[in-house]
Amino acid sequence: MGTLGIILFGGVALLTLAAPFELTEPLVRFPRQAITSLEAALLLAFAAWGAAILASRRLPQWQTPLTLPWLALLIAMVISSAASTVSRTNALHMTGRLTAALGVYLLAVNGLTTRARLTAAVGLAVAVGVVVSGLAILEYLGVRPVLAWLTAFRPWVATVGAQVRAGGPLQYPTIASMYLEVVFAFGLGLLLSEHDGVRPERKIRVAATFVALVVIGEAITLTFTRAGLITMATSLALVGAARRSRRGVDKGTRLVASLALVIAGLLLASRSMQSTWLRLTSEGQESWYRAKVDAPDQIEIPTGRTQKVPVTLANSGRLSWDSAATPPILVSYHWLPADGDGFVAFEGHRTPFASPVPPGSAVTLDVRVRGPEQPGRYRLEWDLVQEGRLWFSTEPGAVRAMSRAVVTGDAAAAAPDDVTPPPRPTIRPGRLVLWRAAAKMFAAHPLVGVGPDNFRLVYGAYAGLPAADPRTHSNNMYLEMFAGGGLLVGVAFLWLFWRAAGSFARLARGGALQDFALALGIAAAGLAIALHAAVDSFLSFAPIYVVFSLTLGCAVACARGAEDPSHANRV
Repeated sequence: MGTLGIILFGGVALLTLAAPFELTEPLVRFPRQAITSLEAALLLAFAAWGAAILASRRLPQWQTPLTLPWLALLIAMVISSAASTVSRTNALHMTGRLTAALGVYLLAVNGLTTRARLTAAVGLAVAVGVVVSGLAILEYLGVRPVLAWLTAFRPWVATVGAQVRAGGPLQYPTIASMYLEVVFAFGLGLLLSEHDGVRPERKIRVAATFVALVVIGEAITLTFTRAGLITMATSLALVGAARRSRRGVDKGTRLVASLALVIAGLLLASRSMQSTWLRLTSEGQESWYRAKVDAPDQIEIPTGRTQKVPVTLANSGRLSWDSAATPPILVSYHWLPADGDGFVAFEGHRTPFASPVPPGSAVTLDVRVRGPEQPGRYRLEWDLVQEGRLWFSTEPGAVRAMSRAVVTGDAAAAAPDDVTPPPRPTIRPGRLVLWRAAAKMFAAHPLVGVGPDNFRLVYGAYAGLPAADPRTHSNNMYLEMFAGGGLLVGVAFLWLFWRAAGSFARLARGGALQDFALALGIAAAGLAIALHAAVDSFLSFAPIYVVFSLTLGCAVACARGAEDPSHANRV
């Protein structure tokens, strides 16, 4: 397939390079559509493929184990989109993404026709993963030039509590983790493949791949994504167990075990034990920031003067209050009028704790309070602040603590205090809330759903949330498909996953595959996708649907070798 094969492999390489580096600003804007840098790379790869087909007059291989279920899924999504009463445009955009994903899959199937090309594609994915991981590590370390450069790919640094969740150039830490989990699994296969090779530089390649996997594993831990830790551990367990079953406890098995130990050590060293435990044992940070305040019912304070008020605060959350930490947790307050929800002054003086206050303990301290400039009756709301991050009172489930206050003295020459509206409370629906909303949505629209990718636009009504973030998905790819597309799309999607699982299972069994190690890594990548899909929804993000499609293409191309092992130069 000469020139055609080279062009197809070039398309796979281009998308592998471009997938994790999608710029925030589109390259081109149309009235109802914008083209991002990654979508431009997709168009370039498809255009080159189309031109090569015309030049060679040779049709691509399209009859694969996944083509029919994928086409059925797309037809179902078109029907669901047309029937949507929420947003047909958004639903059709999602259908277009999975249409492009089918093109990427077929590009990989047709481009990865030899063992050398498949190995090169996997090696390139690992190399790009190392670059992404390096950027994520530097982001976590707070290297300013890197932070400034990364704003081209996402607008802010994500945090949970005071902990940075590194994402590198990908839009969200969870998306970065999903991408790196696939690359990590690829790397495991590549590690054992290089170990089993006969090249004279084999030891150097094995060492380089081992270091690459350590870097990628560290980046996954720094995303602070629990699913990432689980799928990384699952990939190590799958590859290690399969290797032991096939070869016994040989050097390759010990190599995987050594890698697991190194990554476990990095996980323990990357965060404090408290932060790691909190993240692993709680859905989010909602239960971290809780306080019970015992303050005087009534206080009197002169206008514009500062005085100390004794307040007892009990830490009913799960995070220690440490005023010497970065960022510190401090005691503060807000001034409100006697009636109403607005604020006369939101930013109060800060009072530090003399020593850390662990969960379950209480402390009494004199809080410095400055009175408003105008006399009268007020309310004084007591609060804690994690400086630069959040106020305890805006966290979900917070109980507000108030004291009545009389401000005495002469009126200041300044104009009366303006009343500002209260800050919007933070709403972070947990997975169970989102999953229940998806189930209710499916029950209300069982046949064709509300339209693909429309869950995020209407879930608030089903979850009982007054203000729902339209960027929030169902956090379960399978529920997302059933809620968005009903039985029609959901069943088609499960059919596609079932057929894909068959290809991955053939790789894990090995059979007559010439490079079982590489196949095992691809199978581990498939398992990582399937597991993470149970707790996150990610196919609406271009970098992930590209990696998802490339992984399926690698699996089918590699499984083809198990069915036809007669050609040593082929996969």
